[in-house]
Amino acid sequence: MIGPLIDGAIKRRKVVLGVTLIASFFGFMAYNAMPRESNPDITIPFVSVVVPYPGVSPEDAERLLVKPLEIQLQSLDGLKEMNASARQSMAVVTLEFEPDFNKDKVLEDVRAKVDLARGKFPPDAEEPVIQEANFSGDPVIGIVLSGAAPERELVRVARDLKQRLEATPGVLEAELSGGREEFLEVTVDPVRMEAYNVTTGDLAQVIGRNNQLVPAGDMRSGGGKFAVKVPGVVDKPEDILSLPIKRNGDRLITVGDIGEVRRTFKEANYITRFNGESAYSLEVSKRAGANILDTVKRIRATVATEQKRWPETIHVSYTFDESDFIGRTLNVLEGGLISATILVMVIIIASLGIRQGLLVGLAIPACFMLAFLMLNAMHVTLNQMVMFGMVLAVGILVDGGIVVVEYADRKMAEGLPKEEAFAAAGKRMFWPVLNGTLTTLCAFIPFMFWNSIAGKFMSFLPLTLFFVLGASIFVALIFTPALGSIMGRKAGVDEHLLAEIEKSERGDRARWRASWAGTPARSTRSAAIPAARWSPPW
Repeated sequence: MIGPLIDGAIKRRKVVLGVTLIASFFGFMAYNAMPRESNPDITIPFVSVVVPYPGVSPEDAERLLVKPLEIQLQSLDGLKEMNASARQSMAVVTLEFEPDFNKDKVLEDVRAKVDLARGKFPPDAEEPVIQEANFSGDPVIGIVLSGAAPERELVRVARDLKQRLEATPGVLEAELSGGREEFLEVTVDPVRMEAYNVTTGDLAQVIGRNNQLVPAGDMRSGGGKFAVKVPGVVDKPEDILSLPIKRNGDRLITVGDIGEVRRTFKEANYITRFNGESAYSLEVSKRAGANILDTVKRIRATVATEQKRWPETIHVSYTFDESDFIGRTLNVLEGGLISATILVMVIIIASLGIRQGLLVGLAIPACFMLAFLMLNAMHVTLNQMVMFGMVLAVGILVDGGIVVVEYADRKMAEGLPKEEAFAAAGKRMFWPVLNGTLTTLCAFIPFMFWNSIAGKFMSFLPLTLFFVLGASIFVALIFTPALGSIMGRKAGVDEHLLAEIEKSERGDRARWRASWAGTPARSTRSAAIPAARWSPPW
């Protein structure tokens, strides 16, 4: 089976070279399309459940929120550890699972258990928030809006920019922080309230009952069906002023009769300042699998477009940019990979010659492009571990090609045509090359089954080596013989080359024997030792 495969590859060498060239081209396209990240995007086996409850003390949060959650969540399958924290106004439960957990199933089970525990919560407890831990959800860039503009203008600009950014391709979320929440404040006159016999309870009930969305359903008629809308949501201060409170004789008392409304802000929990000025910050996160370099470029372009519409008093700054660090890191690794490739090529050409060196050296880019094609098909990002694997594989992937080219060179020196010489080299060296590559890969197999977060992180290194060295088997045994049958030297017996090969195989025994004996190579003692009977001292 091996012989016909190699013979067929040499007979159809143009097809083999064309297929390899096309696959390498698509591998180069895959390399450009692969998302760039600093660290591998692995699934972290942590899930947190946050239950907000404004005003609750830590003691009550433990009794009313944490206990019901612990009772329900402790029966989850695959749960490794559970930690709970009762804080002021909230409760947090952190769940740790085994590293090989099924994320979708775990999240579904956690939601079901939290729904069961909600039946024990107080009515005022807010909706629980279930969050999964992941590297891709971390912010990739921070945007700061600052300046001497009014606070309300800064809020408007920041909110508009948030909506624009979240519509940008590759952006998952833009979290706004540093500002105060805006609301409408009703200031009443106690004298007028007493005159119209209106209590604060009446006023609060009217405002609360009207500021809500009331679904009214659909109305059917002979002409069709249309939705009924009940206006109840407050859009502007005048809406509150016109709310009716009660009827006093033939007069309708409204909120505007007893007070006034103004727009203001809640008290800030924390204040953000940048360069001594009031500021709002936006932390932007990218979607899983998105290219961080392209995503940040789109974010900066969106901000630059929106900045043209802002007042001149509003300035924009960038606090942290992960794409800058990742870009510099990958550039260093890519430069190291190119330097290592050049050094390997120099050594190969210096030891084998230009023609043979090129035959072996072409395996390096071919293996890399084929590996990138397979990595991209598995949705693997281009990160530090992948690049480390590439650098490590540079000096290993050429071993098979060197063996095949050396053996073919020996056969051509004996007089075989280059087609037959490379066919014989591929057949004769098939199992040595295959076994040598597989034994190298066996050393990295345990990393694939390291069941921990560090193991998931390190698994990208052997995965890259598997693809690169697997491609090197094809390149050494199929691509190199097919290419060598075209680029190989002309057939003919080369006595000088045969002598050099034989000399390299048996070694210069006279010189080595002389150095061991401590005498010159032409000494009587060295010459007296028969070459056929001489053996090393060990």
